[in-house]
Amino acid sequence: MKSTESSINYKTKISDSFSKSVHKYHQKADIQRKVAEGLTSSIKPWKEIIPPGPVLEVGCGTGFLSELMMEEFPEREFVLTDASSEMVAFTNERLGKSERISCEVLNVDDIQYPEPKYSLIISNFAAQWFADTAIGLENLTKLLNPGGLLLTAFPGNHSFMEWYECCLELGLPYTANPLPDVEEVVVKLSLNPVQVDYYENDLFQDFSSSIDFLKHIKEIGAGISTTGKSLSAKQIKLLTSFWDKKTNNQIKAKWHVVYLAVKKDML
Repeated sequence: MKSTESSINYKTKISDSFSKSVHKYHQKADIQRKVAEGLTSSIKPWKEIIPPGPVLEVGCGTGFLSELMMEEFPEREFVLTDASSEMVAFTNERLGKSERISCEVLNVDDIQYPEPKYSLIISNFAAQWFADTAIGLENLTKLLNPGGLLLTAFPGNHSFMEWYECCLELGLPYTANPLPDVEEVVVKLSLNPVQVDYYENDLFQDFSSSIDFLKHIKEIGAGISTTGKSLSAKQIKLLTSFWDKKTNNQIKAKWHVVYLAVKKDML
């Protein structure tokens, strides 16, 4: 459990990292854009049963999912939020011209007394950054009106297995951030008055070298360590040389994507 001070520092480092990477994120976050399209497709079977009310987006980034969902729900009010003030400003500039759109800074870890308010809550590649993914999602379900829906996607703990395997073979620390275990998240969420559906899908991203992959993660703001683990320059060189040789410079980074739909019970 993080202390209050370290928790604040952790949250600030994450938001600052994404704030510095807004434009690169918008240009290069291809997997996040693709997952936003997948989430939008997955909302279609639920559309007719979502009760009236506004839509909240958590972790709007630069608006990949926001833009698509606003097309799906042209009459609804949207509250677009992100923990990064620069992401919020960017999205507000892109999409906030309509009176039905408002943009706000929100960190899910700061929600203390959630009250039902929204009919639909959407989130794309944000839940893995919560201090505790299950608790954060649970708090979001408490913001739902009865019958409301939480629809989210996040990278799961089977992502980047080739990175892990290279570290294991070399005896090096695996420094990727821990990612949510979907089964654990689902079990915890199911203790609440909700119905949980999920599916998993692997997406692959090609790079010409492992250094290019690691640079990409950093470029889009996701390179901040949540554990404090790091490799020395010598260890990085050892890892990347081994990884490139093992794959013949054909890096296929695996993103294990979890799509989660959580429907709140009617009272």
